[in-house]
Amino acid sequence: MRVSFFLVWLMLLGSAASAEVLTSKEARSVLFSTKNEAIQLSPALSKADQALIKNLVPLMEKQMRTPVWYYSSIAYSPDEGLVSEALQGAFNFHNVDAADRAALSACNKARKSGTSPCKLAARVLPKGYQSRALTLSQDATSGFTRLYKLDRGARAMAISPTTGAWGIGASDADAIRACKGDRALKDCKVVVRD
Repeated sequence: MRVSFFLVWLMLLGSAASAEVLTSKEARSVLFSTKNEAIQLSPALSKADQALIKNLVPLMEKQMRTPVWYYSSIAYSPDEGLVSEALQGAFNFHNVDAADRAALSACNKARKSGTSPCKLAARVLPKGYQSRALTLSQDATSGFTRLYKLDRGARAMAISPTTGAWGIGASDADAIRACKGDRALKDCKVVVRD
């Protein structure tokens, strides 16, 4: 009886792990378009602060010399307001939660001692965002469309859920290596395989 329960448990564990890796056809059906993103503003902000955030995103793009793509989050210290060193952003992550955590962490490190914890001011999301089996940063989604999908033969795509890094390779190991690059990332994992 123990052996059969153990085997069933192993089969369930194996199918749960493989369920996280999609084929390119499955990934294509769940990924968002790279053509449209939307800014989701916190309802806790005043109308004036919401307008400020809308104007701030293009300024951030200009300053960073790169688009503010999905999934991105902007956090602020309510005690300090939007115009402070505590206003921090996290850009081009693979999902909402990772972008939120990174922006809040950076804001909380930058806020003045004794002030209340940071809150989210805004998010940049794909237009029509809803939770899906796989989400990739706008940059990685573009890479999937331009590079991965057009390639033939065995291939894999790996991502770092906590950093937004990604890579494509001829095997799982190659994709993970490409995801890590010259960084010491420990969380690169394969999410698409053909």
